[in-house]
Amino acid sequence: MKKRERDRKRTAIIIISIILFFIALLLIKKFYVTGKYVTGKSVNEQITIVPLSYSENGKVEGILESSQFIRDMPNKGIISLRFFKFENGERVWQSGFLMGKNAILNSGNPDIYLSLHSKYIPELNKDNLCEVIGKAKNNGDLGYYSDKNKASLMLKYAGMLKYAKCVGLSL
Repeated sequence: MKKRERDRKRTAIIIISIILFFIALLLIKKFYVTGKYVTGKSVNEQITIVPLSYSENGKVEGILESSQFIRDMPNKGIISLRFFKFENGERVWQSGFLMGKNAILNSGNPDIYLSLHSKYIPELNKDNLCEVIGKAKNNGDLGYYSDKNKASLMLKYAGMLKYAKCVGLSL
């Protein structure tokens, strides 16, 4: 009789734990997922985009298209890379790029959103994209956002695990 009672208590504890876990997940998502770019501002607010200079744009596009990073991306993976700078203490959003397998894309829904300070553009070359992104991250000049959970990203981007820290995932 006591064993049956202990089993009921264990089952009740497990069920309550599972329910609390899912409630916690919903609350975390509600409070931390605020939009595609986490800026501290309303998602519906209009954002003015200031284009990169012609030479900066060409350099970034060429580097992205020739980097090993973009060649290693999964066929249906999309990563957004948007640049920003600061003027008078305010963040100014600049041009962005959608990276897909072996190409810069014109449209798509990114799985990962990266924002990088444009002061790192002069340092970029086709071989050091992740190194520069890592440096920016260490200096607080990299933003990362994804509305996908870490497990689904790791499955989709399994062939890119060597870049996990580069794009903001810590294993």
